[in-house]
Amino acid sequence: MPETKSKLELLATTVQVMSVVIGVVISVLSFNQTRLKEAAAREIEAARPFYTLRQSLYTEAIQAAGVMASPEVHTEDEIAQSRKRFRELYIGELSMVEAREVESQMVALAKAIDPDLLQMNDAQRATYNLAHALRDSFTYSWKVENH
Repeated sequence: MPETKSKLELLATTVQVMSVVIGVVISVLSFNQTRLKEAAAREIEAARPFYTLRQSLYTEAIQAAGVMASPEVHTEDEIAQSRKRFRELYIGELSMVEAREVESQMVALAKAIDPDLLQMNDAQRATYNLAHALRDSFTYSWKVENH
């Protein structure tokens, strides 16, 4: 009988040790998962200024494009102001934050509503290229998806 008891004690001890080990593993995994979620939240918060600026400039771009696409319902002054702002956004500010898909659609839109914009002078081309380099730097630094 003592030998049976020692086997039962050994089994009970093994089960207890396994329970403790499993509990520790689950705790570590849970802790790591929480850390990963917190890190992701910090990354999103750090990139918030980028996303806020992007959203604001997207809104300005679509407003300007809307005026230029419907000249029959706008004054010449409204169209001129929108064309000016669209060009500024296209060459500089928006190019600094736009996603690549938006970039290709901006080119297509420029072809349709302001084809002369595609014939940039050297200073405009340099500004456009700088804006895209800045965008690439921002998206890399802030781990922003750029598609």
